[in-house]
Amino acid sequence: MTQISPETIQQAAVWMARLWAEDVSQDDKSAFKTWYEAEPEHALVWQRLEQLQETFHQAPQSELSRAVLARKKKGLSRRQLLVLGLFSLANLSLIFAGRASQPRGREYVTAVGEIKTVTLNDGTIMALNTDTLVYIDFDQSARRLHLLQGEISVTSARHTAPLYVTTRDGKAVPIGTRFTVKQQEYRTLVEVYEGVVELRPKQGVELLRLKAKQQAVFDINSIMLIQHLLTTKPLWLEHKIQANGSKLTDFIAELARYRRGVISVEPQLAKYKVTGTFSTKDTDKTLRHLSEILPIEIHYRLPFWLSIKERN
Repeated sequence: MTQISPETIQQAAVWMARLWAEDVSQDDKSAFKTWYEAEPEHALVWQRLEQLQETFHQAPQSELSRAVLARKKKGLSRRQLLVLGLFSLANLSLIFAGRASQPRGREYVTAVGEIKTVTLNDGTIMALNTDTLVYIDFDQSARRLHLLQGEISVTSARHTAPLYVTTRDGKAVPIGTRFTVKQQEYRTLVEVYEGVVELRPKQGVELLRLKAKQQAVFDINSIMLIQHLLTTKPLWLEHKIQANGSKLTDFIAELARYRRGVISVEPQLAKYKVTGTFSTKDTDKTLRHLSEILPIEIHYRLPFWLSIKERN
C-alpha cells in the first residue's frame, strides 16, 4: 500500500470538514480544488477518505472534482466542523496503514500540542512529544516500546530484561542510557544524551552504536551519517524548538506538529532562514514573532486553518 504522509492525511481531514460546513463558500471550494490538484498524493488520500464514507456517514461521493465542488447538501454546524476538523490524526493514520491489529501492550497517546511524562513498571521514564502513539509491552524476556508515530524521550532503568524501541524502520537498543526516538515520514531519528544506543535497521545488516551527544537517522535498510548533538537535552520537553539556519518552510513544518489543523506555506518562502529558540506552547505567538522579523504575512481562514505568504 502506498505510504501517505501524516501531514497530507491531516490536511485532507480538515478540507473534508470545511467542505461539509454549513457556511462553505465558493472560495473554499476553489481553494480545495487547487489543493487537490497540486500533488498526486492529495488526490490519493482524498480517494481513500471517500472509501471511508460508510464510517463517516456523510462523506462526499466519488467524481470528486465535479460532485463535491458542485453539489449542494445539508452542511454541518460550526461546532461539528471543529470536532471533525480536529479528528485524531493517529486514528486516520492507522486506518490508512490498514493495520489488522495493534501491537500488544498498553497504549500511550498524546494529543496535538500535548507533552506527557510517565514512569513505567520497571522504573523507566518515558516522555511523549506532541501527537505521539506508543505501545508498551513488557514480559520476563524483553521490554518493548513500539513507537507508531511521534517522538519519545526515554531514560531507561536497570533491568535484567533488554529494552527495545521499535519503529517501522527497525530497532533502537539502549545500553543504560537517556535518548530520544522520533518516527519521521520516511525514517527514524535517534538522539543520545547519555550512554550508548545501538541502531538495527529492519532489513539491513549494518549495526551502529551511537554514543552520548550523537544523533543519526536510519531507514528500513541503512543508517545515515552520524551528527553531533547541539543541545544537552531534548528542547521539546520544555515546550521549545530550535532552528539553526533552517529553511522557513522546514521550520514551519516542525512548528505545525504542535498545532491542530493545517498551515499552508508558499514554497518560495524556503529562501528565508530561521535561527533561534522558539516556544511551542503558543504557536500563534511564535508565528506573529516570525512575521515581525521576516517579510511574511499570516492569514487565518479558521482557527485551525491558516496560510503564510510573502509580504508584498
